[in-house]
Amino acid sequence: MKLLSPSKLKSIEDIHVWLNNCAALAAKMQNNQKLKVDLRHLKWISPAGISTLAATLHKLTLQYDVRTLIPENEHSDKVIGYMERMDFFKICPPEVRVAFENSCDMTKYYKRHRNDQTNGLSELKRVKDYKEVGPLQKSIRDIMRGRISPNRVSDIASIIGELANNAIEHGESPCFPCVQYYPQQKKVEIAICDYGKGIIESLKDFVSFTSIHEVVEKAIFTEASGVEHEDRGRGLMEVQQRTFDWSRISQFYVRTHDSAYQVFPNQIQKIETGDYYFGTYFYIVIEMP
Repeated sequence: MKLLSPSKLKSIEDIHVWLNNCAALAAKMQNNQKLKVDLRHLKWISPAGISTLAATLHKLTLQYDVRTLIPENEHSDKVIGYMERMDFFKICPPEVRVAFENSCDMTKYYKRHRNDQTNGLSELKRVKDYKEVGPLQKSIRDIMRGRISPNRVSDIASIIGELANNAIEHGESPCFPCVQYYPQQKKVEIAICDYGKGIIESLKDFVSFTSIHEVVEKAIFTEASGVEHEDRGRGLMEVQQRTFDWSRISQFYVRTHDSAYQVFPNQIQKIETGDYYFGTYFYIVIEMP
C-alpha cells in the first residue's frame, strides 16, 4: 500500500487532505503491513505541516512497516532544508530519518551553520508528559523575548502550554509543537498536533449534543471537560480568547475526528468534512499589532 502526500503541507486544507489519505489507508490495512509513505511530490511545508507530518508518521510507524520515499522534485532541497532547520529529523521516527539519510546526502544539511536569526523559531519538539510542558514554555519565552511585546510572549507560551496539556491529558498522546515568528509579516504561526483520541472521542460522553460538530464547539466555547476536577475545561476557551484578544483577524484552525474547522471569536465554522483519523491538529496564526 502507498500513502501519497499532497504537493503542499501548508494550510489546514492541505492537512485535511493528508489526514483523509491516512484514514483511507487505515480502513484497508492490517497492523504490520508494509506501507510506502510517498513524499516525492512534496514541494512546500509549513510549521503546521511539519507538526502534522511528525505526529502522523509516529502513529503510522506504530501500526505498519513503513518505508519513506523522500521529496524528489525541483523544490526538494528547500523542503528538506527547512525540515532539518525545524529539527524534524531529531523528532521523526528513526526509520524515517534513516530513509532520508540513505536516499540523499543529509550531511550537508546537518552541518550547515544556522546564522539566520531574523525569525524567532521554536523548533519542533516531542512532548510526552506534563513535566516537559514548563521547559517548553520557558524555551518559547526565551526565543521570543525582545522580538514581540512581553504580554504577547506570555500569551503564546500559554497557548502552547494549554494545547500540550490538553493533548497529554485528554488525547492521551504525545504532541508535537513548533512556533515561528515572521517579522516582515508581523505574525506568529503556532502549530501543535497529536495522534491521540481527538476532541470528539475524549468529550462526547460528557456533554449533550445533536451532532458531533457541536462537541467541538462546546470544547472551545464552554467549560465542558472529560476530567472531573476544579478549573478543568477552560483550556481551549483560554486558547481561543488569547488568540483573538490582540487581533480579531487572527486565524485559528483545528482538524479533529473527520473535519477541519475555522474558529472565530464567537463561533466555529466547518470548512472541510472527510473521514475519521486519529488526533487533533491545531494551527494558529496570530497577527501582531
